[in-house]
Amino acid sequence: MEQVRGYEAVEFAQFDAEGFEIAYRLRNGYAAKLNLDTLYRRFEGKISAEVFDAVDNLLLPPEAPAGWDEVSPKLRPVLRRAGYGSVQVAGRNGRDLVLTRPALPYLSELVVIDMPSTVQFVTRQDLSRWGVDAEQVYAAAHANLTELAMNTMTAFDPPEGVRVLDFADDDGENYVGSLPLVAGWLAGVRARTGTIPLLFLPSHLGMLVVLGATPAAMPQLLALAAERYEAALRPLSAVPYTVDDNGDLMPLSVPEDHPAYGEIQHAQAQLAVGAYRAQTEKLRAEEDREGAIMELLHVRAPDGAEYTMTSWTDGATNLLPAADFICFVTGEGDVFRVAWDDVSALVPLELAAEYDPPRFRVHDHPPVEVMTRLRALAR
Repeated sequence: MEQVRGYEAVEFAQFDAEGFEIAYRLRNGYAAKLNLDTLYRRFEGKISAEVFDAVDNLLLPPEAPAGWDEVSPKLRPVLRRAGYGSVQVAGRNGRDLVLTRPALPYLSELVVIDMPSTVQFVTRQDLSRWGVDAEQVYAAAHANLTELAMNTMTAFDPPEGVRVLDFADDDGENYVGSLPLVAGWLAGVRARTGTIPLLFLPSHLGMLVVLGATPAAMPQLLALAAERYEAALRPLSAVPYTVDDNGDLMPLSVPEDHPAYGEIQHAQAQLAVGAYRAQTEKLRAEEDREGAIMELLHVRAPDGAEYTMTSWTDGATNLLPAADFICFVTGEGDVFRVAWDDVSALVPLELAAEYDPPRFRVHDHPPVEVMTRLRALAR
């Protein structure tokens, strides 16, 4: 914080102990967050001159191009955890929101300005300054990856057996991990190889593409993705993704008797709980929150099955995360859990659209007759 506040260019800076990051705004309007966990992991926890040099480079990037014609060729799409990107800086214009939209469950698409030594996230204020809308920004960012998308096609041929292609981006400069966002790219892979590709995004850099994946090979592939996820400087997701009939990216869904069903459930729960944990901490720190911010829990049953669960307490407004089960906690000490789909069939769960990842606004418990029916559905 002393180093950050020591720069004349820094207008405001605020340390977030829970997020272990410094949110700051420069006098030129640029706002961002300095993630200390990532910084210290990068240098293996050693405090050295290299750390302070890195802060210099991260904190004071060169001026981004000001006009749309100059900036549009430098735009690139990127994937981040849902909820990533809001910057809270006290004392000025409140919140400067990074441009973001849902891409996959618990993953969002953002856009960066690619500059020689750093990247700068596009914000809502940038749209006003450039005189464009969000769709124009996303379209330009995707178009800038067209050449890369075409060049990667030479790596794909019909596989003989299971084939794993590791598309690395160690320095974060080629954006190959963003190609799944480009319309038609995965569909092109499927057409060229004659197989339905499998995709892993364990880190925010690079990706793994698997051709010819068989059910028997899936547990080993999930183990590889989990290993990459745990070792990543900025982990993203260990969930396997594939392409639907329309060529769109989607999470892989398998039946309960699939050899990798348990591993996939674990990866999906891990992703959801991580996204909601960060959101819960942020919302609970806000003084003007509207109700109880309920947690998402990752539960492992004695038989090894994994699922997510949240709680609905009576007599208050609850903001529930999406979960596999809802646990009802009554004033009489009665506690029982019901599958989310069973609850939503009997009770209207109001989507609170302002939250990402999504939350559902509920108030008092349902009437006695509905609670009786819910108890009968308890598992």
